[in-house]
Amino acid sequence: MTRASAQTTRLLAAVVALGLVPALRAQEDPKKPAKPGETVIEVKLIDDSVLKLTLLDGQVEFLTPHGKLTIPVAEIRKVELGMRIPDDVYAQIQAAVADLGSPQFKRREEAMSLLLKHREKSYPALKLAAKSSDAEVSKRAEELMEKLENLVPESRLNLPDYDVIHTELSKIAGKIMTPTLRARSFTFGDLQLKLSDTLAMSVSGFRDKDEAVNAIPDPGSLTGYQQPQHIGKTFTFRVTGAAGGSLWGTEMYTLDSSLAAAAVHMGMLKVGQTGNVRVMILGPSVGFVGSTRNGLTSSNYANYPGAFRILPKER
Repeated sequence: MTRASAQTTRLLAAVVALGLVPALRAQEDPKKPAKPGETVIEVKLIDDSVLKLTLLDGQVEFLTPHGKLTIPVAEIRKVELGMRIPDDVYAQIQAAVADLGSPQFKRREEAMSLLLKHREKSYPALKLAAKSSDAEVSKRAEELMEKLENLVPESRLNLPDYDVIHTELSKIAGKIMTPTLRARSFTFGDLQLKLSDTLAMSVSGFRDKDEAVNAIPDPGSLTGYQQPQHIGKTFTFRVTGAAGGSLWGTEMYTLDSSLAAAAVHMGMLKVGQTGNVRVMILGPSVGFVGSTRNGLTSSNYANYPGAFRILPKER
């Protein structure tokens, strides 16, 4: 199987898993261009995958605090989707929260597992449960919130309950009234785009500065950068935050520390979150001080022949 065909297979599996494709129309050419009046837009899904779709609806009904608007899709440049919890998922979450106080161990464990499975959709209910007068419910809700805070970016946990539509001339807050939009994928044909599985849509796409940097794959540790010619230089690595691995120091770490763990310890990434991390290589250093930050604990170390410091993101 070629790299391209393997990638297409993985993307199809992701799309089907999200429930986006009820049926493909074999008689239609899925790569046909958009017709006049149709809008081609990039869609970012809740798993951070991106699809390029043609929106087939000519307009969207948008409920605002000042009344209902009908917005032509052709005028939309960007949409930021707020939190959407389908009725069936909401019912599951509420039942699971109630079971956090169950005297049966198995029911409590099943409830906690389900709440973690629904990730950010569970977070609002857990915030309420953490204030419960039942001490056991409150304690378990707080434990789950902490786990989610290490798994899910903060911006995803605190999504508003409204959408924002950007046009050339305005930015409007409200709520798209339909749960789905009709769309066509260049690869998969006609489909129903579930807004509950969508984070954002943009005509100009999502390739931002962070993605555009030519980052180096995560080397694990930076012991390979101990040579004198690297001291004082800055490198950018593509890293997925992790909770495991050796970690010595705070803000300044030994070169044999795990870069993925250091990025989490510094608050640059959540566990499981992928992003670019800028690092400055330092020379031999002494006095590495351990600490507990962002759910990870680093250790003290007397001296090491090389160190690194994680730099703030460029703006």
